[in-house]
Amino acid sequence: MDERWRNFLSRDDGHRVGLIRFQAVKNPDLNRAWVDASRHWVEDVGGERVYAGDLDVVQGRAAFSFEQLLVEEYPSRQAAVEVMDRSSSDVEVGLRDDFVIAARPESRLTHKLVALVGRAIKTLARIEVVEVPQFEYRRDAATAGLSSDEAQIDAFHRTDQWQPFFMINMNEFSGRSKGSAEGAEPDAPPQSGQKVYEKYVRNTAVEVYRRGGNFFWIATPIAVLKGDSNHPLARQWSQFVLVCWPSRMALRHMLMSSTFGRGVPHRNAGLASALAIPGTPWPDYERYAL
Repeated sequence: MDERWRNFLSRDDGHRVGLIRFQAVKNPDLNRAWVDASRHWVEDVGGERVYAGDLDVVQGRAAFSFEQLLVEEYPSRQAAVEVMDRSSSDVEVGLRDDFVIAARPESRLTHKLVALVGRAIKTLARIEVVEVPQFEYRRDAATAGLSSDEAQIDAFHRTDQWQPFFMINMNEFSGRSKGSAEGAEPDAPPQSGQKVYEKYVRNTAVEVYRRGGNFFWIATPIAVLKGDSNHPLARQWSQFVLVCWPSRMALRHMLMSSTFGRGVPHRNAGLASALAIPGTPWPDYERYAL
């Protein structure tokens, strides 16, 4: 057994655990057969594959080199490792490369409450999404490492803008205390990065819901179980959030709204680093909340 797996098991805290699997596919037919078979393995140990989809790829970028994402949730660490241990080598399951992160999911009750709030807002205050211009990359040193670059935005726009899509958000909160975001009172006490970022979330969540989106799966990364420890995905991420949208146009519509813009300074002030990776859900996973 891999040494990282043993360390992971030795620190078992009794909580449910998620596996976030980034996969680079070499043989699509062989890999899809493995994906179908392994879903039954997950269910055999009391787990669930909660998501599967294709990812946008950006050539030459390690964090954007994976073609698909699988998200699974297990009742225990032992169950998760048991399923991982049943998989053969990457070549035998049709992969060129893969990267697996273990994470602690938010509770099912939290997910249900989030879904309930989302449905209520979509019913009572829904905004009609209309076509808006493509957004342009703005070179801004102040948000380096926090915002998508030109190559990522180009890849985003090359895909159908009206089909359902999801966005992976991997966030690293600032570990040090820092002043409040731009526009706050000058004498306001400093706040942690997480507290400042939560102001952005409160502002943005309503705008996501109003355009038909929802927060599908939220978790705290706790360990890298497979992959190079120097890979960009191996950072000490504070949060993994999978947001599902009815279309990319809905996200574009939100990004151009003045209401959304008011929360952006809090996001920039609260994060030390961030990744946003778009993708397209497989047909079986076109649902917007657990």
